[in-house]
Amino acid sequence: MKLYTTLTSPYGRKCRIVALVAGVAERVAVTQVDYKAEAYGAVNPLKKVPALELDDGTVLIDSPVISAYLASIGDTERVMPVDAMAKWKSLTLEALADGITDAGVMIFVERRRDDHLQSKALFDQQAGKINAALDAIEAQAAGFAGRTDIGVLAVASCVAWLEFRAIVPGVREGRPNLSVWLETMLARDFMVQTAPPKDA
Repeated sequence: MKLYTTLTSPYGRKCRIVALVAGVAERVAVTQVDYKAEAYGAVNPLKKVPALELDDGTVLIDSPVISAYLASIGDTERVMPVDAMAKWKSLTLEALADGITDAGVMIFVERRRDDHLQSKALFDQQAGKINAALDAIEAQAAGFAGRTDIGVLAVASCVAWLEFRAIVPGVREGRPNLSVWLETMLARDFMVQTAPPKDA
C-alpha cells in the first residue's frame, strides 16, 4: 500500500500514527507527494492528502476513512473500541479534532496571503472555534491516559500540529489536563516516529 501525504500534514500524521498503533506500518509505504501537482489529481481528484492506494489499485481518501481501514487490517482493538458506545464517542472525538484542524488550516492558508488581503474576521471566527473545541477536549482529557483509540490519536495529531505551526497562542494555557496528557503522549514512540521535520 502507498500512503500519499506530506510529512507536515496533521491528517497524514494521524494515519501514520494509526498504522503504527495497529501494527501495519510495515505494509504502508509513506510516499511524499506534491498535492498541488496535476499528476496527483489522478490519485485524488480533490488534490488533498492523505490518500491510500491499496495493492489492487483502489484509492481511499479522507483521513477518517483511511484510519478506519488501517485499523481494520491490524490490531483493530487498539484503535477502535469494542464497546459500541465507546466507539461512537471515540469517533466523535476524532471528528472534533479534525474540525479543529480544519479551522487551523483555514488560518494557516489565510496567513500566506498578502497582509492587506488577510481577513481578521476569519482569524477571529476560526480561532474561536478552535478554542471552544479545545475547551471541550480539556473537559475530557483527564480520562485520556493510556488510551490509543482513534479519538485520542486524532487529538494528539491535531494539537501537536497547532503548536508546530503556531496557529493560535496558548493552546495549553488554562488546560492542565490536556497539557499533562500531551506531554506524555508526545514521548510515545508512535508520536516521535511521525513528528514533522524540524526544518519544515
